[in-house]
Amino acid sequence: MKKRLSRVVGLAMIIAMGLASIAGAEDFKKFGVRVRGTFVIPEESIDSRLNGLNLKVGADIVPAVDFEYFFTKNISTELMAAVTRHDIKSGGQFVGSTWLLPPTLTVKYHPLAGALLSPYAGVGINATFPFKSNFEGVSDFSIDNTIGWVAQAGADFKIKENVYFNIDYKYVNVDTEMRVGGVKYKLDLNPNLVSLGLGYRF
Repeated sequence: MKKRLSRVVGLAMIIAMGLASIAGAEDFKKFGVRVRGTFVIPEESIDSRLNGLNLKVGADIVPAVDFEYFFTKNISTELMAAVTRHDIKSGGQFVGSTWLLPPTLTVKYHPLAGALLSPYAGVGINATFPFKSNFEGVSDFSIDNTIGWVAQAGADFKIKENVYFNIDYKYVNVDTEMRVGGVKYKLDLNPNLVSLGLGYRF
């Protein structure tokens, strides 16, 4: 875990330094903000020792905000923030829940920047912080914080000069562990994020 984290942080620093040098060379700055509705669909994988419980982590629909900075006309970085709540079910019956705070930072490439339809693709990192986690009948239940990678694709549709309709997809790698009664078990949430919203650039 430490080795993977150091590699991710090192790669992010190299990308950031490279983009900063590009930004300085072109003297190009542009900001954007979006408000989106986001459908969060976990693609969970739970420790095989718990197979008998048939555990499932539910989906959620939440509002989300992201802020974008353009280093050049075609390269930007996006910081997305949201808070999600997920039911935990065993055999279809509610047995618990957890809240997740998963800030996500990506670097995006816009090959047709400025066009009426502007697609993009991106990669980045995510930090997930679970809180208010509970499991019925278990006093010692928690889910660990974790850091993972993100893959992103989407498109902006220009409504007028500074206003855009946006559709966005992210796959977030969330490989973590949960503590149940003092024993740790594998819990990979790996959510798919599907978002629709409006953006403004200035």
